Amino acid sequence: MIRTNCSRCLSLSLVAFGTTFFICATLPIAAIAQDEVAADAGADKTVSKQEEALPDAPPAPDVEVSPDAKPGPPTGSEKADFATLKFVRMGRQLDPKNKLNTRISRYMNAAIDKQDEGGPEEAIRLLKKLNPKRLNRMERASVARVEALLFYATGDMDKTIDAFRRSLREETLPLDSEAMMRFQIAQLLAGKYQWQAAIDAIYEWFRYTEDEENALAYYLLGIANFQLGNLDLAIVNTEKALEIAGQPNQGWLQLLAAVYVQKLNYRKAAGALERLVINFPKKQYWVQLGLVYGAMDNYQEQLAVQQVAYQQGFLTEEADLRRLARSYLYADLPYPAARVLESGLADGSIESAAKSLELLANSWIAAREYEKSLPPLVEAATVSPDGNLFVRLGQVFLQRENWAGAAERLEDAREKGGLTNPGNVSLLLGIAYYNNNQLFLAKSSFIDAAEHEKTKEDAERWIDHIETEANSTS
Repeated sequence: MIRTNCSRCLSLSLVAFGTTFFICATLPIAAIAQDEVAADAGADKTVSKQEEALPDAPPAPDVEVSPDAKPGPPTGSEKADFATLKFVRMGRQLDPKNKLNTRISRYMNAAIDKQDEGGPEEAIRLLKKLNPKRLNRMERASVARVEALLFYATGDMDKTIDAFRRSLREETLPLDSEAMMRFQIAQLLAGKYQWQAAIDAIYEWFRYTEDEENALAYYLLGIANFQLGNLDLAIVNTEKALEIAGQPNQGWLQLLAAVYVQKLNYRKAAGALERLVINFPKKQYWVQLGLVYGAMDNYQEQLAVQQVAYQQGFLTEEADLRRLARSYLYADLPYPAARVLESGLADGSIESAAKSLELLANSWIAAREYEKSLPPLVEAATVSPDGNLFVRLGQVFLQRENWAGAAERLEDAREKGGLTNPGNVSLLLGIAYYNNNQLFLAKSSFIDAAEHEKTKEDAERWIDHIETEANSTS
C-alpha cells in the first residue's frame, strides 16, 4: 500500500494557499477620498467648511449587479453522469489487468522516502526508471499522481499540473480522488495568474464533483473573474463563497469590498467594510470605511468612523489626520479639528508644511480664535512657495481691524508673488491703507485693482470716494 503522507501534505498546502490567496485588489481610494485640493484653495477666499471638507465631485450612484450573473458554472452546463461513471470506474478498478503491482507500490513508497531523505529531485529520478508503457492504467494514474506531488515540492507548477492531468487521463482512480486533483489544478493555475484557465478548470471540477457547496471553489471563481474584469461574476461568486462558509473570511471580504468599489456601489462596499472592521479591526479597513462613507455623502457616519479609528490609534498618517480635521470642520466642530492638528504637528506625525499649518489656522479662524490662528498662518505663509497665504494672513488682520498689520502682510504677498487673484490683493491693500489714513497709498492700490476685470468696479468706487473726500476738504 502507498503511504499518503506526501499526498496529504500537498493537499493541505494547496487548501491553505487557496484560502489565503488574494491578489491585492487595492481600493481605488483616489476616486472616493475627500479631495485635498480644498486645503490649497485660493488664499483670497475666506475659510469655509465647504472649502476644507467637501469632495470635489458628487457621489456616484450605486451600480447594481446584473440579474444574469449567477455563481458557479454557466447556466445549462452539462453535468457528468455519476451513476454511469461510478459503475465504469468500479469495473476498471476490479479488473485484474488494472491491479496495482506490489513492485510498483514499493517504487512509489521508495520515492516518497527519497523525498524525505534527499529531496524531491532524487525521488523523481527514481520514478523515471518506470516505463509507462509497461504499466497498467491504475499504475500509470498512481505514479503520475505521486509525480505531481514531487514536482509540486520542487516548485515546478507546470510539471505538477501536467502530472495531475496524466493521472486524470487514465480515468481509473476513485472519483473523489480525481475531483481533488481537478481542484488542485484550478488552484495551481490561479497561482500562475492564468485566470481564464483557472476558471475553466473550476468549471471542469464542478462537472465531475457532487460536492458543489465548496466555498473555496466559488472564491476562486470570484478572484479569477475580478482579475479578468468580470465584476458581476466576481461579486456573485464571492458572496456565494461567504454564504457557504457561514463565517467572515478576511481575504474574501477584502475582495468583495474592492469589487464593489470598482463597481461604484459604495453602499455595498460599506457593508463589506463594516464586516471587516467588526471581525478584523485593522487600520486599513477603518480608513477605507470612512472614505467610502464620504463618497456616499454620509459625513456623519464618516466622522463617527474616523473618531473611533482615531481613538483606537489607527489614524497615524498625515493624510488621515488632515482628513479627520476636515471632517470636524465640515461638522462645524473647529475646536477638535484644531486639537487633532496641533497634536499631530507636536508629535511629528504631521509635517510642518504650508498645507497643514494653513488647515490649523483655518480651524482656529472657524472657531473665531483669531489670535491662535496667527502663529500657524505666519509659519505657513513663510514656507509657502507663493504669496497666497500672506493674503489670508492679511485678511485675518483686516478682520481684527489691524490696518497696519494687514497692509504689511498684503505687501509681503505681492512681493512673494504667484498670487491667485492679484486684483483682489490690491483692493484689500487699498482698504487697509485707507483705514490707516494713508490715502495716497490707498489710491495707488485701488488704481492697480482697477486694472483687473474682477475688481475694476469696486476699485473705481473707492477711487471716486477718495477723490470726493479730497475735494470736500479742499
